[in-house]
Amino acid sequence: MKRLSKWWLIGAAAIGLTGASWSSAEDSPVALDKLSYPSAMAATDQTVTVGTAVYQEAGTAVGEPIKWTFERVNGISVTDDLKTLYELKGKPKAEETDPLFKDERTFVYDDCRIGLYDNFVQYVMVPVQAGTIEIDGKKLAMKADTLRQTLGVPDWTGEDGIVYKRGQRALKLFLDEHTGKLLSVHYFHTATD
Repeated sequence: MKRLSKWWLIGAAAIGLTGASWSSAEDSPVALDKLSYPSAMAATDQTVTVGTAVYQEAGTAVGEPIKWTFERVNGISVTDDLKTLYELKGKPKAEETDPLFKDERTFVYDDCRIGLYDNFVQYVMVPVQAGTIEIDGKKLAMKADTLRQTLGVPDWTGEDGIVYKRGQRALKLFLDEHTGKLLSVHYFHTATD
């Protein structure tokens, strides 16, 4: 299978593409009722308060919203290669492989799991047990409400979570369907802009 095809499959699987379960957050009144939280982007003077933490976006004008680009999650970008990964994170605690997919492997670190295909980063998965996640250099608590408030209105809502998309990069918050509690956050490539 060609690399682009695998990226699409990995992205589709990570997002949880189920057809009928997808809806745009703007088009779904049910989704908005469930997920409408005051946007942190509406905060004045670029100060965002999340719980007891305060975040200031450097170099932005007063009233200008924080621009999440999803360039890096826990220091890693989905454009990094194996050499860069070793330079940034060091040697993993463990390495997992699947005998059916010899070009794929997962590196396990204390704060995340990183999926590789053909020595290039495909995804970063941060489990709720990590306690915090770093998105674009900003450290946030691994709590559904904190992340929703900070990231704003999601681009997509699914049965198993919500998705924020920036270009060909996406961040998906996997949520327990009964409690709404955060299970994990996945950062990955998407097939389209």
